Amino acid sequence: MEAQDDPRLQKGIDEFNQGLFFECHETLEEIWQEDHGEDRLFYQGIIQIAAGYFKWQQGVPAGALKLWRTGLEKIAPYGPIHLGVAVGPFAETVKANLQKLEAAQQTGGEPAPLDIPTLCRLS
Repeated sequence: MEAQDDPRLQKGIDEFNQGLFFECHETLEEIWQEDHGEDRLFYQGIIQIAAGYFKWQQGVPAGALKLWRTGLEKIAPYGPIHLGVAVGPFAETVKANLQKLEAAQQTGGEPAPLDIPTLCRLS
């Protein structure tokens, strides 16, 4: 089965877009554990970004920042579209959130409202 045809990829995308970041992490981790090819780091990056949003939901900004940074590094080589996923706009939104949260951490204030990215699948 082609990686982009794996129904778990769409399930993980849907979970992410519904704010079910822990569930997205779990779903995509199944694929990541099986994939030993060129898509492995792509899955790991999305998993880490999802885990970062889960940490942010839990009120652990330091964990979110670390996971977003490592996740962004992993998905960077895959843009702008990979496995039918629009990586570019997704990564840009995550970067903007990273900057907002970093600025708030430095000033000790509350971060500006974050724009939760969506994973868009192009048909």
